[in-house]
Amino acid sequence: MQMVTTDAAAAPGFASTWPARHSPFEFCSSVQVDLWKDVEALFYFHPRQQALQERIRACVDEFGAPEILKRGERIHVGIAKNGAQCLFACHGERRPGMPVGVVVYLRTGPGLIRILHLAVNPAYEHDGRHAALNLTMELVNEVRHLARRVSGVRRVQLPYLAGGFLSVPRLAG
Repeated sequence: MQMVTTDAAAAPGFASTWPARHSPFEFCSSVQVDLWKDVEALFYFHPRQQALQERIRACVDEFGAPEILKRGERIHVGIAKNGAQCLFACHGERRPGMPVGVVVYLRTGPGLIRILHLAVNPAYEHDGRHAALNLTMELVNEVRHLARRVSGVRRVQLPYLAGGFLSVPRLAG
């Protein structure tokens, strides 16, 4: 069975490993500091960002501006004032550890994790050469997978939508 490891950006020194779903992506909460410019380009300079500019601005007004944060020799995207966390997706066909997608999420209520921001490399979008890999849904489903392990969380809210909620299946046992 393939395992996925995350270094849990919110807790220095904490490592968590769980069984991977069948995915071509490796998920991690931080990447090497030498990928700063790559993360910056992926998250802040997406070519289609203009289409969601008003909704992104509303989210920033409500929760704060995400920033690239350094911890040791690793970086993650977060919002320091509220503890928002991120999850990167890296694809084996690219340079090892190179993120091709990132999601920023926050527990905003007792039963809710809200995806605040999500960005994917254009090659993985609906009309890109890797579109068949469904990276956006892989990231959303990975947040749902993580939410299963958080006591009381029953829903994940999609980014930039007022009513876009997904239920969180409970763990067996």
